[in-house]
Amino acid sequence: MEIRGHGRPIDLAKLLLGVQEAERSSAPRGRSNAFDGDRVQISHQAKEIQRIKALAQEPDEARAERVERLRQTIDAGTYNVNGRAVGDALIRYVLTDSVL
Repeated sequence: MEIRGHGRPIDLAKLLLGVQEAERSSAPRGRSNAFDGDRVQISHQAKEIQRIKALAQEPDEARAERVERLRQTIDAGTYNVNGRAVGDALIRYVLTDSVL
């Protein structure tokens, strides 16, 4: 490989980045360019993940109330587990999980 131009930055940029990138970076500094500054583009999928994460972090009053009621019944010793309901829920979960 041979580098010509005595190692000037523009020549190195042409060599490493290609002519188009070097020409764009050598544009006069005073002129506004669409490529000035850094840009970040977030994909639709990443935006959806951010939205879901924000929703998950919001407090859920109904859930907190239900958990508190369960905590009170467990502390009072009046919480009864319905084995049939637990079995049905497990079967539904396994069947749903295998379909998805």
